[in-house]
Amino acid sequence: MEKNNICLFVICCILVVTYAYDTNSKAFDQKQAGDWCISQEGAPDDKMQAFMIYACGVAYCEPIQAGAPCFDPNTVKSHANYALDIIYRKNGDCNTGIGTKTTVDPSYGNCKYP
Repeated sequence: MEKNNICLFVICCILVVTYAYDTNSKAFDQKQAGDWCISQEGAPDDKMQAFMIYACGVAYCEPIQAGAPCFDPNTVKSHANYALDIIYRKNGDCNTGIGTKTTVDPSYGNCKYP
């Protein structure tokens, strides 16, 4: 399972490098002030991983890349939390299959959620 997660994460990283960040998008305009989208308790890793691959193909995921402020903890859940919130900010949509809204800022240490 961990080997699959690593492979999927590498694919996600490649997608991030492949796609340019859409600076003309509505990014960060859609989100309500003081709320975030994070993964639901018990959300399946495979669904979160698939969402990250999608999200990092259409949004800016550099903060969850190796060595970046939000890389650690290096878990599917932690990275999915960031990816869910980026898409929430971009589109105003908190994926109801794996995401849930919260008013508690998920930022930690040097990892700041927008």
